[in-house]
Amino acid sequence: MGNVVALEEFRRTLDRREERGPVLERPEIRGADIWGRDYTQLEAVVFGLLKVREIAAYHASLRAARHTDGYGQAFDTLCLEALDAAYRVEDLGPARLKAAVKPLKEWLLDDMTEDNKRDMAWALVLVDLIEKSPMK
Repeated sequence: MGNVVALEEFRRTLDRREERGPVLERPEIRGADIWGRDYTQLEAVVFGLLKVREIAAYHASLRAARHTDGYGQAFDTLCLEALDAAYRVEDLGPARLKAAVKPLKEWLLDDMTEDNKRDMAWALVLVDLIEKSPMK
């Protein structure tokens, strides 16, 4: 059975929802894009880290819309550190890349919920592929 809602109350609800900030567009996650790349190449690592960031930012925007803790520049910094380690893997070695990726994995695992586990699992797959593929 339907509910009767006062028009003014409905408008106030919409105004409050807009104040919380915009919800980002859901990231497009396609297995062919993820599995079809060679993560020994820097270009694929950049793709992977940007996709991981996109997934995390989307779910953070959903949390912000529900007034819960958000993500911030800390996750972006972790992504940049992993990218730097991948870029300099020849100089610093793969151990540095593994060390840079570990906090990303921990962040994603801590952020995983029943609602976002599918997307976060894809993000974890990407991070694992980046970590375990020997960079050239």
